[in-house]
Amino acid sequence: MSLPAAGPKQHGVECGVLRSLSVSQLRKFALCERAWFFAKVLRLPERPLKARELGTAVHAQLEHYLRTGQDVLGPLAAAGKHLLPASGPDLLVEEHFGRPSPLFADGIPLTGYIDLVNPRRLAEGVLRVTDHKTTKSIASYAATPEQLASAAHDAGIQMVGYGYWAVLAAERFPGLKRLELEHLYFQTHGARLSRSVIATVSVEHVRDQWHTHVEPMAHRMRDAARATFPSQVKPTWSACQKYGGCSFQAQCLNSQSQGSKPMALMDRILKPQTPPTQPVASAPAQAAPELELAAVLPPDAPKSDPTLASIPAPEQAGDEPPRRKRRTKAEMEAARADEPTRPVADSLSLYVDCVPNCPAEPLAGYVGRMVAKIEQECGVVDIRVAPNDSALAYGKWKGVLAATIRAEPPEPRTYAALGVAGSELMQVAVEALEPLCGTGHFVRGVR
Repeated sequence: MSLPAAGPKQHGVECGVLRSLSVSQLRKFALCERAWFFAKVLRLPERPLKARELGTAVHAQLEHYLRTGQDVLGPLAAAGKHLLPASGPDLLVEEHFGRPSPLFADGIPLTGYIDLVNPRRLAEGVLRVTDHKTTKSIASYAATPEQLASAAHDAGIQMVGYGYWAVLAAERFPGLKRLELEHLYFQTHGARLSRSVIATVSVEHVRDQWHTHVEPMAHRMRDAARATFPSQVKPTWSACQKYGGCSFQAQCLNSQSQGSKPMALMDRILKPQTPPTQPVASAPAQAAPELELAAVLPPDAPKSDPTLASIPAPEQAGDEPPRRKRRTKAEMEAARADEPTRPVADSLSLYVDCVPNCPAEPLAGYVGRMVAKIEQECGVVDIRVAPNDSALAYGKWKGVLAATIRAEPPEPRTYAALGVAGSELMQVAVEALEPLCGTGHFVRGVR
């Protein structure tokens, strides 16, 4: 289709106003609202992923083949050649939504491209809309037909949006009654495999899904676009390790206190257990109130008040004076000399699925380096799908990874492990590091 010349490039969010959307924006926001804020509102760059570059190359080969019929397909794309339609001028390849786009969400126009629109069964009232997908493992990551048909699911947001675009472009697809929403998968690791997953839905179905799920989401995106600080936008910790890991973990961890009222460091870290309403004078004299370590739990965690860490009261001989006196330098040095030597690993602090009120480094970076080291030494592309004759096969990679982490622990500092439930690699790493953290230095979010 011919398009008018595009004007100056406009950003989706400008000055806190959401001006345009895309299905990729909707999917990112549904996955994690704060990640969307970093990418689209603050416009922070995302790190390049090798998997994304490979997917781009496969898409380019498929586009050329469908447009021209010339077989330029590489080994990955060729595995699914039998699932592709024959090329022809009637196929709509890399079809643009159009200017203006007929598709809106909460009054905001959507822009984008569709990999393939096949109208060859339109005489029967059927239109097939296809998105090409590259994935490490089809068996593990391919969506189901039910997920493609539901805009409450990540994959369904995209495919329902494509289907509803076709419904709104009724003059181009007369007689449309049913839509075949297809993901065509190409496996990038192991055997060269491909698979077609199709959800057949009615015109009414995609319309209902769009208005029920996507319209309210777009309204929330308007509100998030007006936020000033990342801490004002809801994060989804379970998404931190998905799709190769979030690019904004470090910024996210260290943004928790932005926009909040400044407070003393000790007030941020330590919180007395004594109820504030109890007069201090009426409390019996004691060595020191018990203290607990405060942590920021995920917003979707149930209400709870667990004691995350405590500091015991110091033992003193004789009666304690009513007011603690500051120790002299000589007394402090003598006390340190009497203390047992503390292992270096005890200075590791690890927060699992919760965020400390102090700067922290994502554990995912360290885990990624350890995994890459094992993959290089063992000559595999992914330790989780190693060949049967490998020392990592049949789940043995877990023991190898744990042993590697214990032998080469991370530098002593504060780390946060987010989205652990969704990553076997992170689960193994957390279990291996827990014994290396001292008392009170390992904190797990309560759900």
